[in-house]
Amino acid sequence: MSEYQCYEFVALDRPLTSDEMAELRSISTRADIAPTRFWNEYQWGDLKADPTNLLARYFDAFLYFANWASHRFMLQLPASQVDLRQLKPYFPGGPSTLTKVGKHLVIDMWSDSEEPEDDWFEARGRLGALVPALVPLRAELLQGDMSAAYLAWLLAVQAEDVAQAAKEPPVPAGLREPNASLIALAEFLRIDRDLVAAAAEGSQDDSLNAEAMRSWIRSRPAAEKDRWLLKAVDDPSARIGTDLIAAFRRQQPMPPRKPRTVSVLWARAEELRLVREAAQAKQAEKDRRRTDAARKRHLAALMKQGAKAWTRLERLIEDRKYDEAVKLTLDLRDAAVSLGRAVDFETRIAVVRKQHARRRGCLDRLKVQLGRVGGERR
Repeated sequence: MSEYQCYEFVALDRPLTSDEMAELRSISTRADIAPTRFWNEYQWGDLKADPTNLLARYFDAFLYFANWASHRFMLQLPASQVDLRQLKPYFPGGPSTLTKVGKHLVIDMWSDSEEPEDDWFEARGRLGALVPALVPLRAELLQGDMSAAYLAWLLAVQAEDVAQAAKEPPVPAGLREPNASLIALAEFLRIDRDLVAAAAEGSQDDSLNAEAMRSWIRSRPAAEKDRWLLKAVDDPSARIGTDLIAAFRRQQPMPPRKPRTVSVLWARAEELRLVREAAQAKQAEKDRRRTDAARKRHLAALMKQGAKAWTRLERLIEDRKYDEAVKLTLDLRDAAVSLGRAVDFETRIAVVRKQHARRRGCLDRLKVQLGRVGGERR
């Protein structure tokens, strides 16, 4: 298997300057570099820089894929805009880490698998679609929504870097109905779907709604409102809305709830897995019966056509529509076998073969397909 790696960095808060792009060009002469993006792929070697440092200095999000089944997603957050004490419990180490680099916090989530991904070309296309799906998670974290951070904790749980007796951090509101970005993150990091479902059972409905926030803003003291307005004047680029949402969330009382242990979560995940698999098996059986019934109706209608069906088969062969001819032949065989007339079918198909002996392309396909079907039945 050939080696393949793909690196993508994205700038969200501000575009890169020309000097910064020149600095990045000195790291890689082959990379696609734009004011908001650095992208490169390698089929030998790798990036000659530490992604953590690049993220802290230039970018806000980083996505990585290697075809030996390594997936990595990183986010940079301004330390001044994040409650570190709130965020830290969700990153116990192992595949989920939180690092302070200068004035920034870097979140790092890494997933490895024992199953290599050979189809890296297809994976490269999926990776490009993932970037816009995942980057909104940064804004959600800055707004105080810890849902992505909780998934990072589950990633560490899955990697067995959290003790069975350890208790979960606060379950974010709204995790029960994850948005598209959270679903994409869980899939990219390959977090067990039943573990996520078990964890989500401890989530309350999201209390963030426009009317509740308006009421909260109206209740703020005049001096506090002045501070928000002056911040907007002093720093026009500041995201006041994001800061207000984060402040609103911090002041909402958390409903009292007993945290669950890792072992309890895994036990519940196993229960949910059994229920899910039973439902899938039931649906699969239902689909199989529906398919079988439709097949029987199709074959019954075909048998009613009698000689007309065989005439249509010969026309398809003459017109060199070999795929359709093979499909019709297999249907005629199945219909005959279902009525106990396999000998009649063999007699008729022998005549067809003799009459169209020159159509070697069709006859060879028929020989292969009829032999395959017969072999499967034996």
